Amino acid sequence: MPQVYPGGRPQHDQDRQAGRWNPLVALRAVDTERFTGTLRSAVPHRTAAVAVGATLALAVGVVVAAYAGTGSGTDAAGVGAPTTDATVPAPADLVAGSTAADPAAFGDVAAFTSPTGNITCRVDGGEARCDVRNRQWTAEGTDGCTDPGLVVGRAGGARASCDGVPAPTDGTALGYDTHVTRGDVTCVSRRTGVECRDAASGHGFSAARASYRLY
Repeated sequence: MPQVYPGGRPQHDQDRQAGRWNPLVALRAVDTERFTGTLRSAVPHRTAAVAVGATLALAVGVVVAAYAGTGSGTDAAGVGAPTTDATVPAPADLVAGSTAADPAAFGDVAAFTSPTGNITCRVDGGEARCDVRNRQWTAEGTDGCTDPGLVVGRAGGARASCDGVPAPTDGTALGYDTHVTRGDVTCVSRRTGVECRDAASGHGFSAARASYRLY
């Protein structure tokens, strides 16, 4: 049996604490002759041989399990560690760098124009529509339309539409870097054009003389 040193700890416990404990060395301390002698006196030789083998296998398992249970004091880096997907960068906030328009300048239906008057928009009932009077593009699916507009909110995502009434042309001018919100829909005026977004769905559009975008 393992020799006990002052302090009450077996030598293999002390070795294990010092990080130099070897399960094979500890196994040699097992009195195999004692095991085999006892078993041979109790059962026939063939049965004893099987029992001895099982006993030794069990002893090895106990010793190795005890060694494994102590650990090395540090975890293996990365083993079994969950992985996380790289964070996808969020787009810049729609209204960053802009100020809210004076509510007194707009009614319940926010009808406005760009400072140049080329873009007219209406925001009400959870929907925004903008029309570009002079443009260098034709929205997909609007060939032949008399008054195509860009729409977002209410019925779905952002889209080019031939339906509905164009935004009024006599709305209040929405200055550059100013935004207006009605419900979930916000539109912001920039020197590059007008952009509107439905916060409920994340869909929106941008409109300018040279180009447009739906997202």
